[in-house]
Formats: sequence, C-alpha cells, structure tokens
Amino acid sequence: MANCSICSKQAIYVIKSGGLALCKKHFLEYFDRKVRRTIRKNKLFRKNEHIVIAVSGGKDSLSLLHYTVNLSKRARMGWRITALTIDEGISGYRDYTIKRVEELSSSLGVELKIASFKDYFGYTLDEVVKISGERGLPYLPCTYCGVFRRYLLNRVAREISGTVLATAHHLDDVVQTYLINIFNNNWSNIHKLTPSLTSIHKLFVRRVKPFYEVLEKETTLYAILNGLYPSERTECPYAPLSFRWQVRRVLNYLEESRPGLKYSTMKSLMEATSLKNVASSEAMTCIVCGEPSSHEVCKACQLRAELGLLELREVKT
Repeated sequence: MANCSICSKQAIYVIKSGGLALCKKHFLEYFDRKVRRTIRKNKLFRKNEHIVIAVSGGKDSLSLLHYTVNLSKRARMGWRITALTIDEGISGYRDYTIKRVEELSSSLGVELKIASFKDYFGYTLDEVVKISGERGLPYLPCTYCGVFRRYLLNRVAREISGTVLATAHHLDDVVQTYLINIFNNNWSNIHKLTPSLTSIHKLFVRRVKPFYEVLEKETTLYAILNGLYPSERTECPYAPLSFRWQVRRVLNYLEESRPGLKYSTMKSLMEATSLKNVASSEAMTCIVCGEPSSHEVCKACQLRAELGLLELREVKT
C-alpha cells in the first residue's frame, strides 16, 4: 500500500485518477471538505432547519446521519435533526436494517420516526409484489418501492414539520440514475438530478443530497472508519432484479479500467441540467390523495389503482 501524500503515513485510500494517497486522518478531512463544499455551494442547509434524514439502515444513510449530527455540533446553526425510516415490509431484510437505525439514532441522541407501507397503504411491499404477479402487471418490485418510498418520505417529512429532507444519494447513485434515464429516453427526469430539488408546490419538502460529490467507495470507507459498516452485509432481495443493479455493475467495471469516468459522467450531467433546481414549473396536486404530483393523478395512486388497492373515484375532498 502507498504512503499518504500529505504526511507519509500508511495510506488507506488512493485516488487513482488524481494520484493522491490518504491516511485515515487525511481521508476523513478530505471527505469532510467534499461534503461541506457541496452543502455550502448549493446552500443545502439554512439556519434553524429541521433536517429530516432518510435512513434506510444501509452504510450510506447511516453515514449521512452520523456525519450530519457531528457537523451540526460544529456548525452551531440551530439545526434540529430527525431520522426517518420507511419500513416497506420486506421479509428477512427490513427488520434487520431498522434495528441498525434504531441503535445509531439512540447513540446519537436523534429522534427516529418509522413509517410503514402497511400503515399508509394497507399492504407491505412483499404483499404488493404478490398482488402484482397475480394480476400480471409489468412492474418490477423496485418500481413500487421507489414510487411509494418517495411518496412517503415527502409526506411524512412534512407531517413532522421537516423543512428539508436529506437523502444519502452519492455520486454513483446520481450517475446511475442519469444513465438509466438516458437509456429509457426519460429526458424530462434529468433536471431533477441536482444537489437540491425544490418545487413551487406548497406540500413539497425541499430535498437535498449532501453526498452528491462523494463516491460510493468513499461513503463505504467513512462507514468502516466510524464503525457504521454492518458486520453482516444484507442486500435487499429485490435489488438484483432491477435495471439499476446491471448499470451499477457495468459502471464500476468501466471505472476500474478508466479511473475518473464517474466524475466525467457527472460533469456531463451538470451540463445537461445546468444545475436547475426547480422540480417542475407546472406542479400539480393529485386529485386522489392531495399530494404533489406532475400529473392529475400521482404515480403512487396510479400504481395502487392498478393493483386494485384503490378506487380512483376515491377523490380527496
């Protein structure tokens, strides 16, 4: 292993594209500078914010919760921090990850809110997937999970008076989503892939990505160094079925052979979006549930109707 480029101690992290090697101390300083730069440059957090952090229990979201709580002690900006976990109802997986969130939230002295698919939609994700298969619907489990999770994150963050919702999406996540939208010709979604996403809709909670410029392997190392990495790795059983899973593998393979490829792809994304941070100039309200939507009926209600879990005539008054 190389020596640290700054102090000559044994390095634990090497940036191949930049020829930089870092020891533990200087890696943590490097990580901190990158995240603080993203927060400062994009004005992600303001004074006296109630920051709601979406925490799934994976290494990335646990790292975001840990980092933000420690940053708040240094920043002294009057932030209130609440962890929000969505329990989709995935047998043999979610119970374990929720336990990790509970343990970290408790150790950090952070309030934890858990919202479940079962409570809000009447069914767990496992049950939704079964119903979808019985009805012969074309959607993969990740479609339901993604739509319903985003719906609940916004709704519950608002219900607990959050002023900003922070997610642990890192550079790899953003680049993967960018490529997936290109492959699917969904150019209208690309403008949402910014560090901060706002909307003119009064019910939309501003959403931010503090790890926007951080690589996945960097959040992994941060988690390991801070004792946040799970002793037993657990992967969502539905994840390998998704297109994202394939894109992730290909992107990692290309990065190994061409270091810096992820950064150059991110630059392409930033050119494509011109860093616009407005979700939609035509924000609408779902006529069924009353939540923010880009169509007359939001995607969550559309899926619930196709599953037979909702009558579209059940219009919210």
